[in-house]
Amino acid sequence: MRTKIQARTVKQPILPKVKEKKVSQKETKIINLAVHLEKLTAQLNDGRELSIPIDWFAKWWIEGVNAEKLRKYEIKRGENIYFPEIDEVLGIEVFIYGFDAPCE
Repeated sequence: MRTKIQARTVKQPILPKVKEKKVSQKETKIINLAVHLEKLTAQLNDGRELSIPIDWFAKWWIEGVNAEKLRKYEIKRGENIYFPEIDEVLGIEVFIYGFDAPCE
């Protein structure tokens, strides 16, 4: 006598739909900047706070930079920070990718 074994399908659990707010890399923006004695800390719109040391300016051949010269700044479109005292621009890439960030 042959019995048929019925294949059981495993039902996936029903989960509530949760809308996660994901910010893509292109949508990531700088919303605030804090200038500390030895570092700059950028606050991003996705909740991250990323810091870079002020010493990096010397590695980029920009001499004589200190926290006092960086206190005045303008955030441009959330993508760049302009420092008028030294006439330099830092892109968001520097905070995200670090010292070897690609230039655009």
